[in-house]
Amino acid sequence: MYESTRNKAFNQLKTNALSSVQYVEFSIPSCHRISNESANIGKHLVPFLKLHMPHLQTLRLWRPDDFPWTTVRPDLPEGYYRKVLLQRWMKFLHTSESIAQQVTVFEQDLCQLVEQLKYFVFLDIYGVISYEKAQAYHSMVRTRFPNYRSHVDISRFCLWL
Repeated sequence: MYESTRNKAFNQLKTNALSSVQYVEFSIPSCHRISNESANIGKHLVPFLKLHMPHLQTLRLWRPDDFPWTTVRPDLPEGYYRKVLLQRWMKFLHTSESIAQQVTVFEQDLCQLVEQLKYFVFLDIYGVISYEKAQAYHSMVRTRFPNYRSHVDISRFCLWL
């Protein structure tokens, strides 16, 4: 019984400590080159933040590649063919069709973040993308969030609400 009470108190303390967080940084793995399981981490980011950090004001993300935290890559089978399919996928990422798809996913990510976190004021993402994709993201942000200040280049994305 003592152990159960202690665990309950610890869980409540952990929940209460996270609920007051206003600034957080996360490093998120590649959305293009990693395992299927790791690629899905980003899908849970905003629900996690809303549940555990409802007073979050600033989010900084570190990415080895793109800015969206939700991947658009297909599930690839394990083994030799995965490597071949991954190479094809990496080539596809630079096509206009793929860039349009990634812009749509990033817009959905941003909208979910803004809608779900009522105290949120600043998003800062470090990554590395192509010039064409930076231009597409910049255009999307100006259209979708015209009253907010933003900065988009090939290595950084910032949005002030």
